[in-house]
Amino acid sequence: MKARDAFGDEYSPPYYGFKKGPDDTYQYTSESFALAGIKRYWEYWENRISNPNKAHAKWSGYASIYFSDSDADGRQGSSEVARVSGKVDAVRLPKEIYFAHRVMQNDQPDLHILGHWSYPAGPDAKKTVKTNYVVANTESVELFVNRKSLGVNAKPENGYIFAFPDVEFAPGTLRAVGRNGGKTVAEEELTTAGPPAQIKLTSIVGPQGFQADGQDVALIDFEVVDARGHRVPTDDGRVDFTISGPGIWRGGYNSGKIDSTNNLYLNTELGINRVSVRSTLSHGTIAITASRAGLQSARIQIVAKPVKMVDRLATLMPQRLQAENPHGGMVPSTTAI
Repeated sequence: MKARDAFGDEYSPPYYGFKKGPDDTYQYTSESFALAGIKRYWEYWENRISNPNKAHAKWSGYASIYFSDSDADGRQGSSEVARVSGKVDAVRLPKEIYFAHRVMQNDQPDLHILGHWSYPAGPDAKKTVKTNYVVANTESVELFVNRKSLGVNAKPENGYIFAFPDVEFAPGTLRAVGRNGGKTVAEEELTTAGPPAQIKLTSIVGPQGFQADGQDVALIDFEVVDARGHRVPTDDGRVDFTISGPGIWRGGYNSGKIDSTNNLYLNTELGINRVSVRSTLSHGTIAITASRAGLQSARIQIVAKPVKMVDRLATLMPQRLQAENPHGGMVPSTTAI
C-alpha cells in the first residue's frame, strides 16, 4: 500500500502543496514532512549514547509522541481537524513517514520511493520537473525513468535520503534499485496511473471474523483506481455509500473538513480513504456499495457471525480469547453489551 495524505507534494493536484493559514504551525506536505522526520531521526542516531565519540553520546532513545494523527492538541488550527504529525493518519492509513521509518529501522536491506509517479501530462499541462527522493538503508541507489538510468547516488543526506534533482516526469515507470557491494538487494517501481475508472473496496476484520456482539468494528478501505486497478494518487473526489443488513454505519473523516464524520459520503485523499461499520447483536450479511458518477461502482459483503449470549452478555469463544490475549494471563470471559 502506498502512503496516504491529503497533500502529496508541491507538484501534485488538486492542492499543489499545503498553503499555511494564520493559525497553522507547520507548512508540510507528505513529502516534506517525511524528509523532516528522517532528519530528526538521523540527529538522534548520530548522537545516540553508544556513539564512541563522547561529544555525541547524548541520547539513550527515540520515541514518537504520536504514532497516529488525532485531535489530542492543535498545531494546524486553520486547516486541519486533527494533529497531523503521526506516522499514520487518524484512520490508521500509513503516510510517507511510516514507510520511511520502516526503512530506517529495518535490519534488512530496504528502500521506499517517496510519493507517486502520476503527475499531470499532455499539451495543456505544465511540465513537472522535481527532485525525487528515495529512502534507503543501502550503500547506493540507482534511479530509472522508463528503464533509462538517471545515475547512481552513493552519498545520502541524513543517512537515508538519496536525492535525484531535476527529474522530468514522463508517463510510465519510476524504478529505484538499492545495492550493497554492487549487488541489488532492494528495489521498488511506481507506475503512472490512468484516468479514474472504478472504485475498489477492501474489508478488514478481526482474526475470528466480524462478531455480532454489538461492539466489533469492520474497516473498509475504498480506493479510486484506473482501468488496470492502479490507484489514482491525485484523486480527491466524493464517494457515496449505501449500507444494508445488521450493521451501524460509523463512516470516516476527511482531513481538514469539519463535520465529515458519520456521513454516508466521504472524499478520497490521494486516491484512498477508510470507513467503518459497527456490529449489532444480530448476525447476518451486511452489504455496502460505493459509487460516484462516471465510475464503476463497487459492492462488498461482510458476514456478522453469531455470538453466544448468556444473560445479555456476549461470550468470547476460546479461539477468540487466544487471539486477543496470545501471551496468557487473566482475560474476562464475557463482554458487556
